Amino acid sequence: MPNGVVKKTEKIIKIKDKPDIVIRLAKISDMRRIQMMYAEVYGVNYSIPLIIDKDLMRAAIENDQYYWLVAETNSRIIASLIYVVDDKRRLAKAFGAVVSREYREHDLAQTMMKLTLDNITKKRNLVDLIYATTRTTNVAPQRLTASLGFLKLGVFPNTHKVYENETHCLTAYYTEKVWAKRKKTPVIIKQILPFYQLVQKQIELEEPKIKEIKKDLSEDKKKKILEFEIIKAPNFIKDRFSKTKGTSFFRRIFMPFHEPNLLFITPDQSTEVYLTYSDKDKYSVILGGTTSEEADVVLESVSRVLNNMNMAYVEVVLDAYEPELQYKAMMARYIPSGYFPCAKKVGDKRHDCVVFSRTFEALDLSNVKVTSLYKNFLKEYVRLWEKMYISSAFENEERKK
Repeated sequence: MPNGVVKKTEKIIKIKDKPDIVIRLAKISDMRRIQMMYAEVYGVNYSIPLIIDKDLMRAAIENDQYYWLVAETNSRIIASLIYVVDDKRRLAKAFGAVVSREYREHDLAQTMMKLTLDNITKKRNLVDLIYATTRTTNVAPQRLTASLGFLKLGVFPNTHKVYENETHCLTAYYTEKVWAKRKKTPVIIKQILPFYQLVQKQIELEEPKIKEIKKDLSEDKKKKILEFEIIKAPNFIKDRFSKTKGTSFFRRIFMPFHEPNLLFITPDQSTEVYLTYSDKDKYSVILGGTTSEEADVVLESVSRVLNNMNMAYVEVVLDAYEPELQYKAMMARYIPSGYFPCAKKVGDKRHDCVVFSRTFEALDLSNVKVTSLYKNFLKEYVRLWEKMYISSAFENEERKK
């Protein structure tokens, strides 16, 4: 992805009685001004490592996988947006969109999103789909992605802690040809059906196969708990992860555009779990690993260690064709919060995935502002959360009487 190709997307916006705004590819010389602009909008609490770490920022700007666009006027950076492309998976992620407050009336974020969107889908045919997560402190990001044709796929409740707990939305843009590659007829448990149906309202999908698992999720059961040693040596972990072939349920995990910086390993080294975590915003995701243990045992054990590390949230994305695995995730109190069609490239096909998450803090949705369909995703999540964490407690007490 030569930088010269990206620069062809450069655009000049003319505003009456004001200096022109130039949208262009970011340069190394922009780094300090980019950081100042994010600090202007978010203060010192912005948590994306790519923004706060100069070495990571430099590497991204110089990396051909990244489309990092900025808007500049009068020698000042006033907007930024990042796309990262995985051409092998034909997948891209858009993130880090920010516009200085005094320039938000000029639709800069939409212009920048569309410039790169058109470049990597239509002009260069690099990807089949692009996904993004949007903040819920206001509805503008949700309306922006919707205006560009992104589908609403789910929510991430309490996913980050900046000033306070934040809920984010999951959204994705699909090219027409991606649907022909989709593996049809997912096999899901009944708890996931409402999330599937919310996606069905936006795009024509066949009816899924529902697998009935009669065991009650609220049953009070003592699980085996694994003891883990914790390793925080990023370079060692990345190297080890690159040489590790996932076993057991880990082969059904999908988490793109993350690099591990945390390793949980049992003393006998029979189970390894690779994660990304951030102390700053208490966020963590499971990327892969090896084990011979059952999924619910591993997921519950990982959760206990993360909770002791003061993490607030953990996420795992699983295959939509493995109902027993989905059920075991819920046994470990991971709750579905989104449905992501065509997410994972497997050979010539694209597989649907289900987003599961577990929060270690009381749900705080007081500052959430979402459009109607995201609101329905959130309601389904809260309904399951209430059943798993509150109603089940009363049901277990009743059984003991």
